[in-house]
Amino acid sequence: MEAPICRNCKIFFGCQEGLCSKCFKESKTQSLVASEVSNVISSIPKIVEEVKQTPPTPVQNPDKCAFCSKRLGPLSFKCKCSSFYCTKHRHPEEHQCSFDHKAAGIRKLSEENPLVQAPKFNKL
Repeated sequence: MEAPICRNCKIFFGCQEGLCSKCFKESKTQSLVASEVSNVISSIPKIVEEVKQTPPTPVQNPDKCAFCSKRLGPLSFKCKCSSFYCTKHRHPEEHQCSFDHKAAGIRKLSEENPLVQAPKFNKL
């Protein structure tokens, strides 16, 4: 008895749900992509509401430290939270920084160092 031919491409023999291995992988990938897209689309209204609820950040004076209001002069430090600080409060730990440095570092490492996988070897 012969295996049935793939019902999608009609070239290869089908065994999984009447599809060949190539068509089966494509159908699974399409269903996963469709479910992820629907999840993203359903979360858009929540994100828009969060953006609307966050108050706008006040404009910081670049001449004074945002933590202690000390006059800065020529030596000021701009943090990633977009505020200016004196030499005493320039570190994120000193001024209760709202920027998440750890998550930014992890994101930067993951973007700069993609996952490298060796090709599979044929078994003898």
